[in-house]
Amino acid sequence: MTTVASVDTQQSLGTTGSIGLYKGGEELRRAVAALAGPSGEHRENGRPSSSHDSAAPPSAQAAQLIPISVKSADHSTRELAFAAQRYAKAAQKNPSDFESVYNHGLALQELASRMASSRTEQMQLLEKACERYSAAWKMKPSSHSALYNWGVALSDMSRVLKSTDRTAANALLSEAADKYATSLQHHANNPQALNNWGLVLQELSTMAADHERAQLVRQSVQKFRQAIRLRPEFDRACYNLGTVYYSHAHTLSSAAAAQLSSQLTKDRQREQQERADGVEVDYAFKLAALYITLAFALQPKRDVYKRSLKVVRPLLPGGALCYGKLQAVVPQTARTSHERWEARSFILDHTGFRESASGHLDAADGSRVALEDVADVKPCMDPSLPAGHAFWVSLHSLPTGLYFVADNLEAAEGWVDAILMAAHIAAGMQLPALAHALTVEVAP
Repeated sequence: MTTVASVDTQQSLGTTGSIGLYKGGEELRRAVAALAGPSGEHRENGRPSSSHDSAAPPSAQAAQLIPISVKSADHSTRELAFAAQRYAKAAQKNPSDFESVYNHGLALQELASRMASSRTEQMQLLEKACERYSAAWKMKPSSHSALYNWGVALSDMSRVLKSTDRTAANALLSEAADKYATSLQHHANNPQALNNWGLVLQELSTMAADHERAQLVRQSVQKFRQAIRLRPEFDRACYNLGTVYYSHAHTLSSAAAAQLSSQLTKDRQREQQERADGVEVDYAFKLAALYITLAFALQPKRDVYKRSLKVVRPLLPGGALCYGKLQAVVPQTARTSHERWEARSFILDHTGFRESASGHLDAADGSRVALEDVADVKPCMDPSLPAGHAFWVSLHSLPTGLYFVADNLEAAEGWVDAILMAAHIAAGMQLPALAHALTVEVAP
């Protein structure tokens, strides 16, 4: 890419950013609906509420139920404020009622998201929501939902404070990370919590000192990766993983350029380091392109994926998802006493996973595994395999599967994700979208 293209690319992905936090939207809708009867009238204690339920006149009662700041808001916001007041009343009557306390927190948190014009009021609502989640969690320490939404509220508070108090914003993000970690102790297979935790770690990495940043980036990658392996159709986590690698590639590139400019002379060791830095940067960009392309194939109508794909498509290895050397068994020697392994070139694209016997990216001269035939893909550790980082591909036509060994861990993890998600895309009849991403320029 030219210098101008690099700047435009960075701005393009910077404006789209990572996909935001998952919130308890459906859960909140159920909580609000629980207060309404078949006709839509609000109910309390199993009967319709009316102005006669209070000694105050109807107008005074409405003012009590709906905060002044939302009295002129749309109907859904007024209804949400009404729900928050009802849950607050229920919690006052019975402070040990987990559902009322927890649902009060949900309603307050959603109200805060609609108060963007008033940071003070946003913070007050979010602080109260956190207090409600804390109280709910103390009643039911195993409630991963209370911890999860508590983490979301803390992240929202950090976002409000980021421009005025970065230290406080950072502290809130660290606290949010703790809440997601604890929630996963009670519900380990929650990809949404993993995604949110990854986003928090990614944001923390942007505010961290140099010696901490790489560690936070690795942790963020790990969370997004866990999320997509639990749920391969999770396009948000896949896209977020791509943005982490993209930002990391630019950070590495900037650091390498700064180091180069500080050197008055070059020696052999410095030249070797430059080449190694270049390889690391290029590979990070390729991984960014891989995950963003997969996210697009999962949800091709999302504008943010379309725009980002247009940016990263030139970074893909020759129009393929993955291309590189892997150690594999020489087919003629497989499962014999003379089994032999050798490094060969492999390609993954919308047509399948195949060997390039001639070592050329555009060659179609090797054996091919159809994506529809892939049953599972997992990293593996087996002392009988050659040195390196191995992964196993299980096929419907060959349940014992095939083994491959990459030179490094990051390459192995990238192949696992790519094959697993491409197979999921094939199973969901979405290969045309993947083919389009790899072979056709995406329209602006």
